[in-house]
Amino acid sequence: MTVIHVLEPFASGVVTAVINIIQQLPGVDYVVVHGSRLWIEDIESVKKKFPPGVAFIEWADAQREVSWRDFLALKSLIKILAPYKNANAIVHLHSSKAGFLGRLACKILGIKKVIYTPHGASFIRTDIGFFNRWFYRFLEKLGGKFGGIIVACGRSEAELYKNMADQVIVISNGVPITRPVEEKFVALQNPEEKTIVMFTGIANVQKNPELFNAIAASLSGVRFYWVGDGPLCSKLVSPNITVTGWTDKDTVNGYLDRCLVYLATSKWEGLPYGVVEAMASGCALLVSDVYGNRDLVIAGENGFVYNDANEAVMLLSKMLEEREATLAMAKKSREIAESEYSVEKMGKKYRAIYETMGGGGGKICGVAFN
Repeated sequence: MTVIHVLEPFASGVVTAVINIIQQLPGVDYVVVHGSRLWIEDIESVKKKFPPGVAFIEWADAQREVSWRDFLALKSLIKILAPYKNANAIVHLHSSKAGFLGRLACKILGIKKVIYTPHGASFIRTDIGFFNRWFYRFLEKLGGKFGGIIVACGRSEAELYKNMADQVIVISNGVPITRPVEEKFVALQNPEEKTIVMFTGIANVQKNPELFNAIAASLSGVRFYWVGDGPLCSKLVSPNITVTGWTDKDTVNGYLDRCLVYLATSKWEGLPYGVVEAMASGCALLVSDVYGNRDLVIAGENGFVYNDANEAVMLLSKMLEEREATLAMAKKSREIAESEYSVEKMGKKYRAIYETMGGGGGKICGVAFN
């Protein structure tokens, strides 16, 4: 069986998702068709993160926004997928651009084994106007008529797409949950132990560093860390914020080991890997009330969602003052991650889909809205 992953951005959680799927499902021939939109690494560095044996094809003219170049990108993708027209291949499309052009290309070629995972709906972006949001929603509905099933990466994403394809199911993003947290929890029981409030990711419009800065500025006695970098790092100016820049995984884990509360300020999400990884690392959550984020919080049990800076400051102050209760939330986050968001669970569900589709089966059963 061959699985062809098609993704326009060759970065971020989309790449993480594809790598996790491939690692969990050995014995399959994988082809990764990718664009050239990157953040901090070059294409060869990203390729090295994948398991050995994966074939890579660069997708010419693929880019994020809608433009005349999409016609060239469609032509390029048809040429790439044409050799698999009569093969026992599954085409798995990731993100909105690949989702639309990929489903259209497969419709033209007669490829019927098609999966689309949005990883964050384009029509809920807040950095674009009403007309563009309406247009993107229209394109998603049109794309659903080309065929394929939608596998949403979280419950709220599935709700957004439930009327846009013949079948919409949920397979939540999963992460490896292997790092022990017992020593961290013992250390955090000490009221003298210095802890941090943190976020990991790119400082861009979606992740909303301005809101992160506003919250930090209202709590001058608390240490905040933005673990990452990006075009809007200049918005992180409060003196109690440390911006680490891009760093390796071990260093990120070191920050997570000192983190009691993970603060996410995103304007929109699919199902954010950074938050799931914080849960796996035993962090209580304080996240903006948007699609994706809210899927991960059971209010009062492993954290809270908030609507604005004032509410976030009030909740964060309470969480830091009531350390014992917040530590219990941190432990609950780890429990939820182990039961619901492990990479093994994600892989098992994808294997069921791939094997059913690869064997010529019909509708996928038993994994809808689980």
